[in-house]
Amino acid sequence: LTYRGRTLVLFLKLKQEYKESKSPSPEKSRMMISSHFRRSFSIGTFRRCCAVCQTDRGNLDRSFSNNQTPCEIDTIQRNNLSFRFRSSIHNKTETTIRYASSKSNTNGNTPTTKDAEKPVKKPKKVTTLSMAAMKRRGEKITMVTAYDFPSAVHVDRAGVDVLLVGDSCAMVELGFETTQPITLDQMIHHCQAVKRGAPNRPLLVGDMPFGSYEYKDVDIALKNAYRMVKEGGMDAVKFEGGSEARANIVRHVVEGGVAVLGHVGLTPQAISVLGGFRAQGRTAANARSLLDDALRLQDAGAFAVVLECVPANVATAITEALEIPTIGIGAGGGTSGQVLVFHDLLGMLSHPHHEEFVPRFCKQYARVGMEITNGLVQFKDEVKNGAFPGNDYSPYKMNKMEEEIFNELLEDGAKEEGASASSVDDIDESEQLNLYGNSKTDSR
Repeated sequence: LTYRGRTLVLFLKLKQEYKESKSPSPEKSRMMISSHFRRSFSIGTFRRCCAVCQTDRGNLDRSFSNNQTPCEIDTIQRNNLSFRFRSSIHNKTETTIRYASSKSNTNGNTPTTKDAEKPVKKPKKVTTLSMAAMKRRGEKITMVTAYDFPSAVHVDRAGVDVLLVGDSCAMVELGFETTQPITLDQMIHHCQAVKRGAPNRPLLVGDMPFGSYEYKDVDIALKNAYRMVKEGGMDAVKFEGGSEARANIVRHVVEGGVAVLGHVGLTPQAISVLGGFRAQGRTAANARSLLDDALRLQDAGAFAVVLECVPANVATAITEALEIPTIGIGAGGGTSGQVLVFHDLLGMLSHPHHEEFVPRFCKQYARVGMEITNGLVQFKDEVKNGAFPGNDYSPYKMNKMEEEIFNELLEDGAKEEGASASSVDDIDESEQLNLYGNSKTDSR
């Protein structure tokens, strides 16, 4: 008989026993079905009603427990199941049939096996065009500044739209007092780590460090931007400033094929000119200058502009004047999106002595630093008092026979070491006597 014929015979046999009031026990039916489906031939995808209770096989996901009697045929998921799953799903020692997925869907129903086996789609990549579309729809853009692989993994899992590898890495990760000391090679190093941690969804932007793009020769900026993209794996780069000279650089880089994120307001790389980390745009003339800078960057081809440490009304006016999105940091809620540093928003340095370094505009959504400190202190204490690792964290064992052999080897080694040590002592004593001329010499 063909496979379909054998399957039909099995179903008819069970149906006949059911009609003759010889309903097979769940144990027997499960064993018969399991042995039948373990055979190494292909399984067709034909569909039929249940041969026992005549119910439709359209939706077969019916889990049972608490001594409930299921339909033995109806609980078999034949369509789109592998032989391994099909044979293991009817383990007679279990009281509940295991399905491909035990999770519920959004409607609260158990998903079908067909739905559970659908491949998980990769999240859609955020691009410069999608950011522009988000502004048109009035959807806020989220951006987080991170510098390493673990941080990037967390940012990606959270579904943040843009991940900026900022030159503030010099202060947050490397311990410098300003952002100026970090080099292009160091930035590329951190960009590579971030790329490995968030390779799919967020738009990756690399911050061009101080001294890598400000030259009159705009080809230098383009060359270094290429390095950020090709070596660092970034999708775009960020330049600080919006002067005419900076706009020319942005235009040249964009024409060279690299997307550029602008940055006006407080530009940390120019603190020597600004006189420190000071808010910008608090006078009418200064605010108008920031608007002009942002417009120049837009005309030069920047896909978005970061507004840092400016009054909320100024940031709102700039956002309304621009067609491209604006990302605010300490600039109020009128911008197209918001950005914070990973370490700041999570309270990574939430020690009392470091509270003064948290920016006033930064909201701390967690106090991870305190938990890290507590964990490290607990580890130190447990090591000191011998509580760690203990038997629970010493999983590797030696069987008794090997342990006895090992102990014998240690004893034999100790004996040999003692004998060699005594001979060494004799040699040392002889050498000392010869050294001081007290040894006896043979006289002839």
